[in-house]
Amino acid sequence: MEDAEYIKKLVKERLHAMPPDVSFSVGHFGDYTRDELIQEVDKATEVGKAAIEMQIDFIKKMPRLLNSE
Repeated sequence: MEDAEYIKKLVKERLHAMPPDVSFSVGHFGDYTRDELIQEVDKATEVGKAAIEMQIDFIKKMPRLLNSE
């Protein structure tokens, strides 16, 4: 599996782990439900790419967030 596909799968799994009624604000694109965001990731739209970027940024910051306690 290439890196881009792995990252896409990882982001989708993280989104699936969240409650279905959760809402996400994706910059100037607006608000999306979990399932709408998963569809955007699948279609590789600008919104989907922004969602992937947000999730990857969060994953990168996670060790610092955990160590700050």
